[in-house]
Amino acid sequence: MPIAIGGSVGRGGRNVPEDVLAVKRRFVELGFEFFPINGQVDSGLMTAIRLFQSILAGRNTVLGIDGRIDANGATIRFLGAANAPHWRTMPLDGPGFVNFEAQQLNDHHDFGTSWLADTIIGAAEKYQNEFRRTKPGSAPMAINDVSLPKGGDTPQHAGHETGLACDIRLPRKDGQTGGIENPNTNSAYDREAARAQLQGHSCTTVVQSSVLQRSSPHQRRTVPAARGPQQPHPLRG
Repeated sequence: MPIAIGGSVGRGGRNVPEDVLAVKRRFVELGFEFFPINGQVDSGLMTAIRLFQSILAGRNTVLGIDGRIDANGATIRFLGAANAPHWRTMPLDGPGFVNFEAQQLNDHHDFGTSWLADTIIGAAEKYQNEFRRTKPGSAPMAINDVSLPKGGDTPQHAGHETGLACDIRLPRKDGQTGGIENPNTNSAYDREAARAQLQGHSCTTVVQSSVLQRSSPHQRRTVPAARGPQQPHPLRG
């Protein structure tokens, strides 16, 4: 839905209560529910603005962001766009993938963008249809460690602050995942399955990069790329 504000909102902005309220309501619609719904600028709103701007910039950390939404700026246009990123919990499972993170109840890196969720679902579906269907005993794509409930600093994962990156556990020949420190020397590593997973991501048009991490039990980080704002669908008002 298009958003119209008369002045800037956020750090150093005019922060007219009606404008602040309009911005907050739209953030809530997009899943950034970090604050009470009122016309006041608070720390929760600033967290949402900085996180949203970092996502739009394609950053993996919440740094170098001005924290202000200008009346005619890029942030307000994207905030009201049909393809604006939603903040959500990551899907639990689906064709070709499982969410390993969801099994770790003492870890809360379960949140990320709708852009990343769509990337995972699309890549896993391709992996399922083109690889696992002919090799049913092969490991699913196992995602792990996205972002914290409100994004931001996470010391264990310096590049996982904005819900645009996740780890994928290395597939094993026994159909399980993880526990492989060095894929070059571990005979349990299913290189063919890993290649098929990587191909699934590379054929997904929103992927910015897939990074192989040879020194860790994770195969790679998947990072979706931002696109320009699209006009809302006419049926959505």
